[in-house]
Parts: sequence; structure tokens; C-alpha cells
Amino acid sequence: MTKPTPAAPKKPAVSPELLKNLPFKQRVAVAYADRLEFVGKRHPHASYRLEDTALATDLAEIFKKIGLEPHPQPDQAVKVLIHNIIKWIDGGHLVLLHFKPKFTDFNIVHLLREVKLASPSVSLKPFIPVFVGNISSQKQQEVFRLLGGFSIRAACFLTPNAPTEKNIEETLAALERYGAVMKAELEGGALRDTPLDRDAEPDPAATAKYKQLLAKGDELMRAGDFVAAIKSFSEAIALGPNFEALMERGDAYYKAKEFIPALGDYREAARLEKTVPDPYAKIGACCLSLVGVTMKAEGAAKARQWFDMGMKYLADAETIVKKMEEDNRNFPEKLPAVPYAPILSALAETDIRGLGLEGIDERLDVFAAAVLQKTTAREDAISDDSVDTRIDRAILLTRYRQYEEAERIFRSVAAEDPVNSAAAYNNFAVELRKNEQNGKAFDIYRELLVNDVPDRDIIVENMKLAGLKHAAALKESNRHDEAIAVYRAIMDYRPKSREWVLCELANTFLEMQDQARAAFTLMEAIYVNPKMMESEKFAPYRDLASLRKEMMKKLLESEPGRQIR
Repeated sequence: MTKPTPAAPKKPAVSPELLKNLPFKQRVAVAYADRLEFVGKRHPHASYRLEDTALATDLAEIFKKIGLEPHPQPDQAVKVLIHNIIKWIDGGHLVLLHFKPKFTDFNIVHLLREVKLASPSVSLKPFIPVFVGNISSQKQQEVFRLLGGFSIRAACFLTPNAPTEKNIEETLAALERYGAVMKAELEGGALRDTPLDRDAEPDPAATAKYKQLLAKGDELMRAGDFVAAIKSFSEAIALGPNFEALMERGDAYYKAKEFIPALGDYREAARLEKTVPDPYAKIGACCLSLVGVTMKAEGAAKARQWFDMGMKYLADAETIVKKMEEDNRNFPEKLPAVPYAPILSALAETDIRGLGLEGIDERLDVFAAAVLQKTTAREDAISDDSVDTRIDRAILLTRYRQYEEAERIFRSVAAEDPVNSAAAYNNFAVELRKNEQNGKAFDIYRELLVNDVPDRDIIVENMKLAGLKHAAALKESNRHDEAIAVYRAIMDYRPKSREWVLCELANTFLEMQDQARAAFTLMEAIYVNPKMMESEKFAPYRDLASLRKEMMKKLLESEPGRQIR
């Protein structure tokens, strides 16, 4: 027969007189040790974030005395906090959180909604929100009504500017209330979550709809249908605005070149996440994109204002990255693989060279060169990071004429992902063309066109433009034979409006005093487009017009019986 386990001996009671004479922390620890025993057994660990550092420090000491392992937390970005709340609760922690809204439209209810969106199955029962303020009983009831929809069982209300001792007792009393509710539910077998309040938290159908809309928007973005993507993201935001959805819709607006609405979404996202560089970098990209647009429509003064604002936000993004690196100096594994990736992307997205605004090219060049230098030291990390980050860096390297290193990156990306290699090569060629490296761009396009690539017609047209400029530069250097080879290579791909390529080739033969081949090539161009010579575009080819007249004259003279008449 198994002997019953003897009951644990009860702690000797402390007399009221002795309790009264104990120091405050020891006194409350003794007073609440038994009252919070159930809570300690159910949640051996307590993770908490309180704005009052003195209160947080004293609670850590008291929690240890009553058997709770304290885990005080620093201030955290919303996205990080959401992840951690789920992790703490899944780990069996009791969670106390004073969530101080960063702006009026985002509060504790929004935060809890985001937690449930991120993990619909998580139970928020162990979550005890902490409020600081002179809150009336009526207001407390309203708070409880909202929180009840999230299955939260207790809340803590602290008095602002009150002595720390008072707020410690309020906190411990809230824990006691939580324990009493949970114990009653356990004894009564009522541990199921209450139905969700429609005003406080989306139901599973709403959550599923939200995720479906985001996925649809992402798919539309990949297909290049940015207008439809904006509509899908807007429907998701209507269900509950959050950082992810705002950034996604901002990207869609940006791709659609609607920079002002994109700016609005990125700014709203930045209010939600003040400790990540992404929205600040994207605001910078929007502002720089507006420089060129505004220069044409409103003049240099307004364009310069957008430039200054763009540089400010890029600098803000860099400041955040530096703080991230400093805060995690001893924990580099907590940093993104490439902390500067959002800034690289913003710089690669925008190119405002050659607008004629004094000093802007130099300022942007200095900033971009510094960012490139900082990412060079993390080359290994970049190699392991996303393809987009590597391409962004290679674009900037090309822009600043570091062609060898840029080509190495583009080729490595293409080798690793042959299916999507066209995008990498095309980006490289575009930047080469901007730097007047048309010969190299022409070769890259031809190499790309060896394979069956998406958007082939667009790439052929880009190859044609690069080739025409390359051939013109060769002729200026009296390398006519090489220019002819380029024109013929362009024709191999049968580009649109190829009659004008043939006109350039015919002109080149004329420059070489080879009228026979010039005439033959001109006839081929006319065959492609019989009305070509009637076009205004033909006006620069006066020598070809003269050649045409000479050809017609000779044809007439060669008609049978012409000389007899």
C-alpha cells in the first residue's frame, strides 16, 4: 500500500505586530506570499514592462521573495513586442504590460488585436494590462468590456505621481484578482475562452479574410497590377490598420508612382514602428522620387525642399541602424543580416542625377558612398541575405562605377537563381546605360537574350537602344566596321521599328563611301516600312534621301527603250 505524501508544513504565521514593523518590501512580500501562491504555481515566471523604472526595480525584488522569477523588459518596437508577448505566453509566463501609445490611434486594443492576428490560437488570459491614470469606475468598466473580448481576466490601474509603495500594492492586488478568477474557473471547470467581442477583436473569419487580402495583394504586386494591389491592401487595412499592411500598400503606391499616398502610408507605419529603419528609408525614397517630378512641375525651390526632406529621413534611418548596432553590440545575432538593407534599397530605387540642382548630386554621392562602405564590411552577411539586398548593392556599385564588383554580384545572383536571372542582368544593364556604358550594357542584353526570358520584347528594345548608342560612339572613333557588326547584331533579334536601325546602317555605309551596300540596306528599310520616308523621323537622313533620288534616277534610265525615246 502506497503511503500518502505528507502535506507540506505550513509557514508559520507572522504576527500583525511584527509584520507592521518590517520594511515595506519585506512586509508586502510576506503579506502576499500565500495570497499569490496559486499564481506562482501556475506562472513561475513573470515578464513585465512598466514605464516607472523605480516600480519595475522594486517589483523584481518582491517577485523573487514571493516565488515569481521576474523578467523586466525594455521598451520594444511594436512588431518585436507582439512576437515576444506570444513567446512569453507560450512559455507559461504571466505578462504585465504598461503599453504607452505612441500616437492616439494605436492603443492596447490595437496591440492585442495584432497579437491575435499574428497567433490566433494564443490565449491572452495570462496577459494583465497596466493603465496609469486617474480612471473613473465607469471608464474602468468600459476598459473591462473591451478587454473581456480578448479573454483577459484582470487589469491593473496605477495612480500617476503616487508613491511607489502604493502602486506596488495595486500591482500585487491585480495579480491576486487574476489568481482568484483563474482559481474559480479551474474549480468550476470553466477554462474556455469567452466569445470574442466584435468591437475588440476580429473573429477567425475576419482574421482569415485579412490574411487572404494581404496574400492577394502580394500576388498582384508580383504581377505588376499595382492598382488592384492597392485596393486589396486597402480592404485589409479597413479590417485593422497595422504596420505590415501600411508598408505593403505604401509599396504598391510607390510602384504605381503615386508618391504622395505612398508617403502617407510610410509615415503612418513609422508612427507604429519608431525603432526600425524601413519606413524612414522608404519615406526618403518617396521624397527623392518627388524631386524630379516637382522640378518639372513647380521648379527648383520646391524640388530642393523634397531633396532636403529625403536626406533627413535617410539620415534618420541611418541613426536608427546605428542605435540598433550599438544596443546589440554584445548580441550581434539579434541584428538583421544587413542592417543597412532598407537604406540600400531606398538609394537604389531613386536616381536624381543630372537635374541641375546645385550640390544635390554631391550630397547624395557622399551619403551613398558611406553606406556602401559600411555594407562592404558585411559582405559575407550580404551573400547570405535576400537577393533584393544584393541586387540593390550591386546597382549602387554600378552607379558609382565599381563595375567589376557589381558584375560579380549580378552574375552570382543569376547563377544561383537562373529562373529569375533576367531581372538581375536587366538591372545591371540599366545602370550601365545610365553611366553611358552602352557597349557593356549591349553585351549584357545579348547574353541575357540567349535564354528564354520573361518580358523578352522589352529586353530586345532595351538592347536596341543600348546598341544604337554604342554603335554611334564606335563611329565617332572611326570604328565603322565594329559599328556595322553592332547594327547587324541588333537586327538578328528583329526589334520593333527596325527600319530605323537599317537607316543607321545605310548611313554608315555611305560614310564609308559604299553606295551599293547603302542603297541595298535603304531598300530593305523601305520594304519594312514603305511610308518611312514620309515620316518626320526620316528628316535627319538627308543623305539617304539623296541616295533614294539617285537610285530612282538610275532605275528610270535603265528602263528598256528609254535611250531611244
